Amino acid sequence: MNVRDFVVLCYGAFDGKINGKTNLQKKVYFLAASLGKVEELGYRAHYYGPYSAAVAEANSELKSLNYLSECSTSWGSDNRGFEIARYDFSLTDEGRRLLDRKRAENPDIWEDLCDLAKKIKEAGNLDYWDLSIAAKAYFILDKKEKSASSREIQDAAKDLGWEVKKEELDRASTFLEKINLIKSLAA
Repeated sequence: MNVRDFVVLCYGAFDGKINGKTNLQKKVYFLAASLGKVEELGYRAHYYGPYSAAVAEANSELKSLNYLSECSTSWGSDNRGFEIARYDFSLTDEGRRLLDRKRAENPDIWEDLCDLAKKIKEAGNLDYWDLSIAAKAYFILDKKEKSASSREIQDAAKDLGWEVKKEELDRASTFLEKINLIKSLAA
């Protein structure tokens, strides 16, 4: 399955819409992690946590092919005067038809993605920042291939240029437990 098809299925699993580019990256990351597809999608360390250029490219391609619509919302300006905006994406009618075809071609993956997306939704409505912290924590744990304490995760995060506070990590750990990516952080 190519990245574009996986992204379409992810949109479908989240009811056809995802609000924000960071949200998109993290939700696709968690679905990919649960299915063992992180490396296939090319996720690597980035400012807001794991990022995949291939997922971003697939999203742009879906938009240019009229499978996705994009709506931007201004959130004001940063301290340098640059506009801050959030980009929300939703499947168009053509995108829903593509989703129907991809679901039929990949029924097992589709079922798994829907189950995983449901767990993510039920784990709590995390904003993009908390999702980013959870993705950073899991990215570190996955690279270590073993359990780690909060302090070890914070130290590893610092090495990647990320600052992760203890209370943020506690929320991230709870989220990761709820979606069955970890059992708990090491003591």
